[in-house]
Amino acid sequence: MSHKERSQPVTQDWVEYIQGACSPEKADSLESLLLEDDSALAAYLQVMNDLGPKLPDLEYEQRFIDNVMDALPSEDKDVERRANENWRRRWYEHRMFHYAVAACITLVFLSTGWFDKLGPETLQKAGTGGQPTYGEKLVHVTTGWLDRLKP
Repeated sequence: MSHKERSQPVTQDWVEYIQGACSPEKADSLESLLLEDDSALAAYLQVMNDLGPKLPDLEYEQRFIDNVMDALPSEDKDVERRANENWRRRWYEHRMFHYAVAACITLVFLSTGWFDKLGPETLQKAGTGGQPTYGEKLVHVTTGWLDRLKP
């Protein structure tokens, strides 16, 4: 079909398309034209209105409507899908897991008195003598743990 024919199909082209009597290539061409050209859509709708009484009635109309409505995405299905996606997240990705870990670490620090050792007077005492500072001790202990973890 040439560009001129494609831009202005005749009424007979639309009648053949509506009745399903045109070739698949021509049907594809007319469908793309419907999407691109408002005047073609207006002509198609006019032919549909003219042919309306001559077209056969839809059998099982309610079943057809129900099938179309079931195929449409609904908000309930979207909410359910998002809930399933959240459920599939790994347990350690949840925010509450991170809060629980932070709370446990804080309790360990409180129970062992580490926060008491971080006071300003404790740090000054450690820095004045020949002893290493508290920060240096923590770094030494941490590197010792890491060295033991290495295979």
